[in-house]
Amino acid sequence: MACLALAGCKTTGKGMPAEEQQADSAWINPFEDKPFKENEFTLPALPRDEDLIPFTVNGSDSFRFAVDPKSISVGADRVVRYTVVITSAGGGRNVTYEGMRCDAFERRIYATLPKGATAWVPNLGEDRDLWRRMETRSRNAYPATLATDYFCEGRTVAGKPEKIIRDLKAYAPSH
Repeated sequence: MACLALAGCKTTGKGMPAEEQQADSAWINPFEDKPFKENEFTLPALPRDEDLIPFTVNGSDSFRFAVDPKSISVGADRVVRYTVVITSAGGGRNVTYEGMRCDAFERRIYATLPKGATAWVPNLGEDRDLWRRMETRSRNAYPATLATDYFCEGRTVAGKPEKIIRDLKAYAPSH
């Protein structure tokens, strides 16, 4: 209410000297969209099977999903970064290092770990710098599951990495 009352008191700047009008325009609008600026990051150590925390994705019986807790970080840019390991029933694996923005419900892949590789391979695809909206209704929608169940609370990060890891462990399926 106070903000609305104060907003009603603002003058239009009519009749003000030009320098006062410019100073007036320097005020920050708290409701204005702020452009996202991603912080730099370093790739984590490669995941170890004994460290992985499994999680369940609805509608996915043919894949197992897990997160490396040692890779989970929350940057000053509010991006949750993590390594996910997806294993098929036949033993095939996809390992990716990803980032997630809770505020925009978007993700991007930074790097992959191909079979037999001893180091991360940076994502060199056309979409490497693009944030993609997470799908909630697609099959194997693991990013959306991680976002809604563990990493995000609405449009904010669910907490520090320690809390996220604690939550993942608390709800990890037993195999």
